[in-house]
Amino acid sequence: MPTTVFDYVPVLKWRQGEYQALLRLDPARKARVRPLIEVTPPEYDFEKKKVKKTLEAQLEPFAKRLKLKWGTQRAFLDTSLLDPLARLPGGVHPLTYLLDAARKVDGQLTPVTGLDRDLAHYNAVASADIFDGLGVAVRCSLDEIADPDFPSKLATLLKELAVGPSNTDLIIDLAAKNFDPLEDLAALIAGLLQSDPVYEAVRSLVLVGTSFPASMGEIKGPIQTIKRLEWMLYKAVVATLPAGFRRPTFGDYAISSADMPKGDMRLLKPSATVRYAIDDAWVITKGVNVRDNGFGQYRGCCGEVIKSGKAYPLGYSAGSDYVRGCHGKTSGTGNLTTWRWVGTNHHITKVVDDLASHFGP
Repeated sequence: MPTTVFDYVPVLKWRQGEYQALLRLDPARKARVRPLIEVTPPEYDFEKKKVKKTLEAQLEPFAKRLKLKWGTQRAFLDTSLLDPLARLPGGVHPLTYLLDAARKVDGQLTPVTGLDRDLAHYNAVASADIFDGLGVAVRCSLDEIADPDFPSKLATLLKELAVGPSNTDLIIDLAAKNFDPLEDLAALIAGLLQSDPVYEAVRSLVLVGTSFPASMGEIKGPIQTIKRLEWMLYKAVVATLPAGFRRPTFGDYAISSADMPKGDMRLLKPSATVRYAIDDAWVITKGVNVRDNGFGQYRGCCGEVIKSGKAYPLGYSAGSDYVRGCHGKTSGTGNLTTWRWVGTNHHITKVVDDLASHFGP
């Protein structure tokens, strides 16, 4: 089934904060979301100088959590964050393992591949389409689609996978692109989308990117407003495309940057932050580090959101309700995972409403 301009593709790491955010979406908005799930590798224990668990132990809970948190709704599944040489016992490819497990709980997962994956990965993707008939997704960068040979490279890949364009979702991932000047970037993307019939032929066309800060160290407390440039770019691309030309589906990285955090987590002292989506921007409120100063400061951070006049009314989203509850002391101050689901849930809700408003009657 193709995605439409009313659908939304958030790129989400499959961690507790993210899947709790999906679980708490209201049904009407949830039906418009098709997450691109990125499976994360086992964490590294810098003290013991080894990974904290085996790959099998890391992946084993996936299917159960998928069923409980997302059910049988559509999603994309990408294993590109894992070591491409990693295998489970018996030499099973991680993508095959995850899709086999998801199939047993009626998961509807379309595997994600790209132009630079290895043969074992391609075999796993092709086998999945034979079993499930859900097609494939091809995730490409802007540089890749700007290559004049991209259409032929894509055609070669799809031939190897034995999948036609009509069963292919093409995901153009800008990642953390420099969005300035925004109008020039929009014109470039719109031009590329009109440069070859393949962009009309594929089942779905998705444009993803993020301007979310790479580090909260960039944010000055107690409150700062950051533009959602990927959303502004998307609207500019849609406006630039000629009448009657296919509009891509919108995607972003929710309240995260594109990259996985690296380094020894013991050395990091994360600050209390509330990440709150509004029209064309995020309101980000910031306290001091929680390791030394605790989570009680989140009541003040939530108060800053409310004092800004940008907070949504009670009942808008589970995330925004939690912000009000924390400030009013009817909800707890939570932990870092709590504030990940709070911000992500509210962000997804806001984006679904943005799309409905932008393309609605």
